[in-house]
Amino acid sequence: MASYLGAFWQEMQNQRERWIFWLPVPMAIGIAAYFSLQGEPPLLLGTLAGVFMLPLLKVFYRNQALFIPFLALLLAVAGFAAAQWRTHNVAAPVIEKRSYTITLQGKVVAVEPQEKNFRIALEDFSVTEGKLYQDSLPKRVRIRLKNNDPAVPQAGDVVSLRASLLPLSPPVMPGAFDFQRHAFFQGLGGTGYALGNLEVITPRQGGEFFFEKLRRHIREKIFAAIEDRGRAAMITAFMIGEDRGISEKDWEVARESGIAHLIAISGSHFVLIAGFPFFFVRAFLAAIPYTALRWPIKKIAAAVAMAVSVFYMLLIGAPIPAQRAVIMTCVIMTAIMIDRDPFTLRLAAFAALLLFILSPESLMGPSFQMSFAAVVALIAFYESTAPWWKKHFRDADWSKRYALYLLGCFATSLVASAATAPFALYHFGRVPFIGGLAANMVAVPISSFVTFPVGLLSCLLMPFGLEKYPLLVTEKSIDVFMYAAELVAGWEYAGWQGNSFGGVWLAVMTLGCIWVCAWRGWIRWAGVLPALVAAFMAAMTPRADILVAGSGDLIALRAPDGKIWFSTLAKEKFVREQWLVREANGQASRPWPERQLPGGEGDFLACGDMACRIRLKGHEISFIRAPEVTADECMEAAILISKSALKLPRSCKRKVQVIDRWKLREDGAHAIYLTAGKPPRIRSVQAERGARPWTGAQKKEIINSAGK
Repeated sequence: MASYLGAFWQEMQNQRERWIFWLPVPMAIGIAAYFSLQGEPPLLLGTLAGVFMLPLLKVFYRNQALFIPFLALLLAVAGFAAAQWRTHNVAAPVIEKRSYTITLQGKVVAVEPQEKNFRIALEDFSVTEGKLYQDSLPKRVRIRLKNNDPAVPQAGDVVSLRASLLPLSPPVMPGAFDFQRHAFFQGLGGTGYALGNLEVITPRQGGEFFFEKLRRHIREKIFAAIEDRGRAAMITAFMIGEDRGISEKDWEVARESGIAHLIAISGSHFVLIAGFPFFFVRAFLAAIPYTALRWPIKKIAAAVAMAVSVFYMLLIGAPIPAQRAVIMTCVIMTAIMIDRDPFTLRLAAFAALLLFILSPESLMGPSFQMSFAAVVALIAFYESTAPWWKKHFRDADWSKRYALYLLGCFATSLVASAATAPFALYHFGRVPFIGGLAANMVAVPISSFVTFPVGLLSCLLMPFGLEKYPLLVTEKSIDVFMYAAELVAGWEYAGWQGNSFGGVWLAVMTLGCIWVCAWRGWIRWAGVLPALVAAFMAAMTPRADILVAGSGDLIALRAPDGKIWFSTLAKEKFVREQWLVREANGQASRPWPERQLPGGEGDFLACGDMACRIRLKGHEISFIRAPEVTADECMEAAILISKSALKLPRSCKRKVQVIDRWKLREDGAHAIYLTAGKPPRIRSVQAERGARPWTGAQKKEIINSAGK
């Protein structure tokens, strides 16, 4: 064993140039540690710890056995401090409670066209009529206008409208995606919907912003040229990132077939948007003898590609995923300009460090996790197989090169799908399988060589009014790969539906996969074992037996046969869909009956007018519809669940756990896990998240039209 460990360490020493790839890992651990806390630590905690540790680097520098773990700890502290300061810088009040009808006046800073209306973002708004019960107003709220509102808002308008404001949606169950945190770091303090038409108080001064005007012009040209509104919306999403008009059916097909990454703005868009100008500018300058011999044409092309990428990011509104893609693009182009290999894990590590400093919250989102997983895996794959590709590509004719390109598309899809599978399963509960590979084999070449370049050509021809026929070609190309996507989405093995699992196992799988990608030689395979163990433990994660929505309007229970039964199908559609994704594992679901007699299917559930009694794994749980039966239900049930407020009578001598209106309001959604012979285990959203700046747990005051 000692000799094996010695050989292992010696091999790591021989690959010291690859140690730098690990720099982002401890920083990521520090960021994750910050977001896992249940309370906000003192602001200067991470900073002071880092300042104290920094001088000690010199002390440990000559002792490698101590220096490496100490440096890792320092980087973890740096990640923790970066997350603290980022939270402090974006902190702003949030809507804490659903408002009554109020009248708002504020400045429109963003307009999102949707299929039937507009969605606007208001900043620096005030309440001119009505009351809002909290300390202070958010900086920004997002409001959906009425479907029949004739107003066409523009960024910069000062507007007034009657609306109802809502708190940011908490997770639908413990461990689910935290939209509150996501919106908090985007500067959003609440959402809402209009109850009256929008009134423009002061039109924007100075005309439209350049990029907004350009975006609107492109959108109008596309919709004027394409009769099919659905395809026009998809072209608009491809060109300028406005995907709100895409129908839910098209989105569902894209997700089921694994090609959604081609529609939503992602790194693949910026590969094309930077790649085309890079190769065209380089080819053009190379065709001129004077510039080819005297100018650094490769570096000039890289600078142009970088500028085009930044321009395109501003055109589409600079969403967070686009910013990350531009950072990665700029890192690659900068490497080209300073004569470095742009496709190495070193640059991926540098880009990750830069993102962790500028936007540490990105680590917790699926966009960053999946994009960097794919990038790192692809770099490692092609780094290892580069000699094979060069050998077969160098002297091949055009037909063989095209076959190699198709093989490369297949290998890229396979590697990227495998790398992103744990994250897709963790966040979305589904992994594209055979169907995803087949759909990408069709969609990637078509989108790369037809849809995107011809779409860009149409945009360049718009000032001359010649965009119609290129847009029709773009539409037909989308028809082709969406037809293929619809075919594979219906395949039996198009994808694999899984269940949710703990973030700890995702982290262990990630570390194991990073180990495989970061090293060369036989030591890389040491990362396979922890990844497989984590995958096994994730598969063994217990499933919730009962779920209770934060509103109390929806309850789900897992029948002995694994099927999910819902208390109603008329309310909380989004919550119900998310529960099915995370907990159903492809099993069918059905609603509770109004009444259920013992015997036959559903004999674990007995419902009456006043209450439903659930018998699972030796436990009895009562869902109370009428609070007056609380005393009777208390005599036998171990857990009482109700949308109403419950008060246990003195006659209830048993130790009963209560999940009622007040408990749900305080702790959010609940998940109950039952084991025969053991007490029930109850998890709640608030108990796992704690009191953080994005949860809105603040002292309340009245803000009324007087502007308090």
